[in-house]
Amino acid sequence: MFQVYGWLIAIGVLVVQFFLSRRTNVYWGAVLPALYVVFIFIWLPERFGKEITFSIIIAAVAGLVFLLGMWLNGREDLKKKRKKELEKMELHDIE
Repeated sequence: MFQVYGWLIAIGVLVVQFFLSRRTNVYWGAVLPALYVVFIFIWLPERFGKEITFSIIIAAVAGLVFLLGMWLNGREDLKKKRKKELEKMELHDIE
């Protein structure tokens, strides 16, 4: 049952990151990666103590890279959306 909750939490985090990364203010998309870093630095040592292995570190870094990648992708999508809207406005001005 815990695995189901883990997957639901992960999907929820990704949905929230998808939403926040496409907001006008660039900093909203940085909220979850920043919280993730804090969570990793607090939770990993508490959970695993001195037994932090290379695979755990790789998984933590991969999660951060994934969240940052979603953030960058959201910023690019927002730029494309703005450019498309600007082109529509220019087209209406020409007519």
